[in-house]
Amino acid sequence: MKSTLLVVADLGGFKAYKLTPNEQANRAPHLDLLEHYDNGQAHDRLVDKVSDLAGRFPRADGATPGGGMSAGERHNIELESRKRLVRQLAQRINQLARPPEFDRCMLAASREINGQLVEELDSQVRAKIIKNIPADLTKIERADILRHF
Repeated sequence: MKSTLLVVADLGGFKAYKLTPNEQANRAPHLDLLEHYDNGQAHDRLVDKVSDLAGRFPRADGATPGGGMSAGERHNIELESRKRLVRQLAQRINQLARPPEFDRCMLAASREINGQLVEELDSQVRAKIIKNIPADLTKIERADILRHF
């Protein structure tokens, strides 16, 4: 019998469960934790990743020959980091959901990354998703997760 993969995710990681139906008709299905992935890079602060030292790149402003130095700011560094983290999440979820052991998948990802995460998933994994909830359920108890689905 094939089973369902249930994934709850936020930018920092995810928890993947195998949803097994209970043989007794009036009992709730059982959730078995398959993988708990915690991306340490998601918890790093920006100040730990970059230096705020000015003078790294020469500025050519035309007014002053040889002029001062620019700050060398990377304005999109947070956006780039976010995209990279979502891509890493999608790769790990793809590895879990691809095998034929799972014929269905349910996903709950925080509202901020839900659409982007689904876009990054492989098309065959995307086709397995039967329910997608834009909510962060990573910190709630295992017993309460099924209530949201």
